[in-house]
Amino acid sequence: MAFGLARWGEGVVPVAEALWWIDVALAVACGIGIPFMMFTRQEHAIDQMTAVWLLPVVAAEVAAVTGGLIAPHLVGPNAALSVLVVSYGLWALSVPLAMSILVILVILVLRMAIHKLPHAGMAASSWLSLGPIGTGALGLLVLGQAAPAIFTAVGLGQYGDAARGMGLIGGLLLWAYGLWWAAMAVLITLRYLRQGLPFNLGWWGYTFPLGVFSVATLKLGALLPIPAFNIFGMDLVAALLVLWLIVGTRTVRGAWRGDLFVAPCLAGRQARHPL
Repeated sequence: MAFGLARWGEGVVPVAEALWWIDVALAVACGIGIPFMMFTRQEHAIDQMTAVWLLPVVAAEVAAVTGGLIAPHLVGPNAALSVLVVSYGLWALSVPLAMSILVILVILVLRMAIHKLPHAGMAASSWLSLGPIGTGALGLLVLGQAAPAIFTAVGLGQYGDAARGMGLIGGLLLWAYGLWWAAMAVLITLRYLRQGLPFNLGWWGYTFPLGVFSVATLKLGALLPIPAFNIFGMDLVAALLVLWLIVGTRTVRGAWRGDLFVAPCLAGRQARHPL
């Protein structure tokens, strides 16, 4: 939707819609199935808790954002309304659960205060909390912009302005909440760097949260006449570009050397039971 419309026209919309419904099914399956297995088949403890717990539920709000991008281009008001309503449902399936984990992230804050930071191999998890917050903010902004025209087309125009206003205010509040987690993630990362931070594939966990927070910041800059949002957003994008180059380069180097693809959780088992 971001690049295909300009290149190939409206013909990409049915393809994007079909892919989106597949994404919806996978996101819902992950958001329900993985927590269920955490409850019934796995053992967890507060001192082992990290923001990785957020990952299963984040997929649904990502699908909600893309639904807001697709819905205005669909043929027929009912089709657009269906995608919009499902997108709001996906947002609700994800963001409140993520906030619950972040209130379990109030518990996570308690966990970090009592049991201190996770080991250096999990350093990137300090950024993961920013992911659902930034995506949640972006989702409200995108859906709020798409809703008025779609609601008006089906005779529900009185709800359009409310959706736009709720999207802007809610997105701004979530974005501001994310600033605290962003500042904390920077400070935690600097502490890890001083102590020595080994590279692993988990470093890719730095990129998505920063990326989606950057997009949410730029979206606010497009909606509000406050230049600081655009300036800050471009600064975040520049930082993301540098981060991508660092992580990408070290990934290629580690893959070439053959010392990158290691599963620390299996190391002890492999030592006891070598092939």
